[in-house]
Amino acid sequence: MFSTKVCFRNDDVNSLTDPLMKLTEIFLKRKVPISHAVEPGNVTIDTIKWLKQLKSKDPRLIEIIQHGWNHTFHGKGEFGGRRTYEEQFMDLKRGKEKLESIFKEDFFPALTVPWDLYNQGTIRAANLLGFKVFCVHYDYRISRRLFYAIGHILRRGQLFGKSISHHLKYYPGTQILQVDTAISLIKKYFDLFGSECDFFSTEEVLAAFKRVRKFIPVVVFLLHHKYHQDESHFQLVNELLEELQHRKNIEFLDHSRIYEEYQEARGTHCLSNSMGRSFP
Repeated sequence: MFSTKVCFRNDDVNSLTDPLMKLTEIFLKRKVPISHAVEPGNVTIDTIKWLKQLKSKDPRLIEIIQHGWNHTFHGKGEFGGRRTYEEQFMDLKRGKEKLESIFKEDFFPALTVPWDLYNQGTIRAANLLGFKVFCVHYDYRISRRLFYAIGHILRRGQLFGKSISHHLKYYPGTQILQVDTAISLIKKYFDLFGSECDFFSTEEVLAAFKRVRKFIPVVVFLLHHKYHQDESHFQLVNELLEELQHRKNIEFLDHSRIYEEYQEARGTHCLSNSMGRSFP
């Protein structure tokens, strides 16, 4: 059986809440790394202290990356839409500078954008600011994989306003490795800003993992701690980790280690075929 690398990313880290701490504790007890995507504009002092303590105690199990700026909805997500390059650049710049100032070398410059919405101004800003990894979404359905294939041939990051996943490859025209989530534990969100949702069952998540791993060697799971309001939601995570840890062909990584492996494998050719061309 072929091996698969697995990464868990938890978005919307701001206030220090019981769901955030309880979810993290599950990963720490099982010695599985978790990547916390922090909202720079909203993260509290208590959360900063807590993250620093965890990182100091278990540096290989806690990763700190950036989740936009302050999760404000600008008509069509926090980024993209009608927001200008200059507006997006300033938000990403002050967010990155804040996290670098707070966490120093414990911050890894990977960028996730709220609601997976962005435009080429977002990418241009992220590339100029020196982000190493950009994260959106990978869809394994055949219709989407065919769509991605067309985008790869054309070296485009977006077509007809829809994102092309370049999972584990450089985003066209940049020096940013794309590392996309493929599986969410949440089946349906009831609103954009609340904490009510429907979760998949453990069996459904494992079935999705079985399908996805046929197409990609690194599978990223997306978590949102604030939606884990019931004991059954934490049990889902426990059961999932239990099952994955019992499989000998699974390796758990975070974004920095994925970057180390795949940026070396891809080399530094990402700009060789795109010098002088505009962003798609």
